[in-house]
Amino acid sequence: MNWKDCYSDICAEIRIMGIHEMELRKRVELAHKAMFTGELPSSGSYCHLPLDKGIEQYNAAVTELDAIQAEVDRLNGVKSQMEQQMSQFTGLAHVIEYKRLVEGKTYGELSSELGYSENYLRQFMHRKRNKMITQSTNVS
Repeated sequence: MNWKDCYSDICAEIRIMGIHEMELRKRVELAHKAMFTGELPSSGSYCHLPLDKGIEQYNAAVTELDAIQAEVDRLNGVKSQMEQQMSQFTGLAHVIEYKRLVEGKTYGELSSELGYSENYLRQFMHRKRNKMITQSTNVS
């Protein structure tokens, strides 16, 4: 697996964990509401919930939310470390890929920054991709 795939995987995992975190926040909110009102939404009507069950649901939701938040923090740390390492790349292809993937820059923005024409950068990356495809085809 190359660095681009690893970075993309980390970013995707962070997005997925963020969605899961939002769902858990909703569960915590509902459990909090149930704990203080004693009512739990159930198929359009409300049913009464004992306080001990409300507290149990709330604590379980908070524990799970804390675990997800810790994992998101860990993944963000890994992402930051990867970005720090990738920012030190020196080869033109790696610099272009880093700036496009991480910084979201276009070839036009990169042309003035790197001192090459936009067309040259596009052709350079196209040749690199074709060369990699040819090499992987020859290996298999």
